[in-house]
Amino acid sequence: MRELLLGKLRIAPALMLAPMEGVTDPCFRDLLLETCGPGAIGAACTEFHRVTDHPIAAARIRAETESHRWPQTALGVQLMGNRAAVVAASAAIAADEGASFVDLNFGCPAPRVFSHCAGSALLADPPRLEAIVRATVRAVEGRVPVTAKIRAGLSDDRGLEDIARRVEDAGASALTVHARLRIERYEVEARWERITRAKAAVRIPVIGNGSADSVEAVDRMFAETGCDAVMIGRGALANPWIFLAWKRAQAGEFHREFEAPERWEWIAGYAVRMQERGATASQALGRAKQALKAAAAARLVPSEPVPLALRARCMEELLALAVPAT
Repeated sequence: MRELLLGKLRIAPALMLAPMEGVTDPCFRDLLLETCGPGAIGAACTEFHRVTDHPIAAARIRAETESHRWPQTALGVQLMGNRAAVVAASAAIAADEGASFVDLNFGCPAPRVFSHCAGSALLADPPRLEAIVRATVRAVEGRVPVTAKIRAGLSDDRGLEDIARRVEDAGASALTVHARLRIERYEVEARWERITRAKAAVRIPVIGNGSADSVEAVDRMFAETGCDAVMIGRGALANPWIFLAWKRAQAGEFHREFEAPERWEWIAGYAVRMQERGATASQALGRAKQALKAAAAARLVPSEPVPLALRARCMEELLALAVPAT
C-alpha cells in the first residue's frame, strides 16, 4: 500500500479527498467515508475556512473535528486568508481542536476570493505567500504538519518552481499542486507535467491533484509524475466509490461498477443525510443536483433526464425524472 508520511503523521493509503467549497462539509465527508469504508481514504480535508480580521472561532473547528468518526482517516483543516498573523493564530486553534494537519489554500480561483487577495491571488505575491506558510508553521509548534495547496499559476506556470521552493523553505511538510492554472476551467484537462516539475524542484512530498477521476487516472498520475500522493476532488463528487475501487484494484480484488439507479440512490441518501444534520430541503436539493451534475459530466449516468432533473423543485421530482419507471 502506498503511504505518505508528513512528519509523524502517517497517511495510508496515499489517496486523499480534496477540500472543495460547498462540498466537503462534515455530512459529505462522513457519507463518503461510510461508502468506501476503512482503509480506502488516507486523509480528507474540510472546506476552506476563510480567515479575515480575526482568528477563526474554536467552535467552528470543533464542529469539524468532533463530527469526524473515522480515526484511520486523517482530517485536515483548510484555512484561507492573506494576513499571516491571523492565519497562523487560526492554525494554532485548529491544532488545539484536534486537526490532524493544517492545509493552506493558495489555489481557490473564485472571483470573489481573488478580488480580496486570497486563495490563488497570493500566487502573484510569492514573498507574502511564503510569510503566511512560515508564520503558520511557527504557530503550530510542530504539533501538526502544515501543508499548502496551490494552482500551478495564474495565467502561466513560469513561477511554479519558485512557489514550490518557497513553500518548502517556509517549513511546510508537503505541497499539493492542482495542475491547472487559475484561468483554466475544470473542463480543461490538467497538465500533469506541472506536478512533475514541482516534484523535481523540492524535497518535501508533492501531492498531485487535477483530472484524477478514475482508478486508471490515479495510477497514471502516480506513474507519470512521481508524486507522493494523489488528491481527488470533483472525481469523488461524481463517483463516491472511486476510493474503494482504487483500494480493491491495489489488492487485486474485483470491483463492480455501480449502475445508474444505485448512483441515484446514493444521491437521495446524501440529501436525506444533509437534512438530518440540519440542512433545509432547498439546501439538500441543491447539493443533490450538484452531485448529479458531476456524475453526468463524468458520463456515469445517462445524460437524457439530467437537464429536467436539474430543474426539479424537490427531491421527489428530481428522482422521478432521474430514475426511469420500471
